[in-house]
Amino acid sequence: MGIRTIYIADRDNLCVDCLAVALELLDEYEVVGRSINGFDAYNEIKADPPDLLLTEIGIEALNGLNLIRKMKASGLTTRIILLSSGVNPLHIHKALSAGVDGIILKTDHYSLLLEAISVIHERKFLSPGISDPLVNNFLTINGAPEDAQRTSPLTDREEQVAKLIGDGVSSKEIASLLSISEKTVSKHRSNIFRKLNLKNTAQLARYVYDNDLL
Repeated sequence: MGIRTIYIADRDNLCVDCLAVALELLDEYEVVGRSINGFDAYNEIKADPPDLLLTEIGIEALNGLNLIRKMKASGLTTRIILLSSGVNPLHIHKALSAGVDGIILKTDHYSLLLEAISVIHERKFLSPGISDPLVNNFLTINGAPEDAQRTSPLTDREEQVAKLIGDGVSSKEIASLLSISEKTVSKHRSNIFRKLNLKNTAQLARYVYDNDLL
């Protein structure tokens, strides 16, 4: 069965509105929801799952990568296409690892998005503009010594928590998102600030941005 219902989560209201109008003009698709907030998007999608989610990394509160992870962990069968504003191999790798079904560049032609939507229920779809940089980066990473691949002193879980804290997400919301206790979140928070020698959330947000922990 193909794609019929679509939810759009993007921080750019104009982009969301234009995309929704363009898709619905085709009479093949119905845009059933839209949001600039990842938490709102997740709750609405979970309550009434659409066939497809179009999202980006930079949405508010719960970013696109964590939204993808949360949806996959919840067992939702909604297909997900990431709309990427650029070719950042690290972000692309993380999106694929999170379980995204397709990635389209925002600079791609609209027809390429329609092509992705038409096949995404059967297979993954990657923009041609991403393929070469991704392969080259993959070869570089796999050719490097194993201990050179991780430069952050944080564990994977601490990186998740650090990004959410940097986004201004509360400890209670982090606990709910990651299915852990608030006590565990507090422990991660303490470890993060100690390991990075940081004093406040603003400094942490800067660290997250500078080190591509999106």
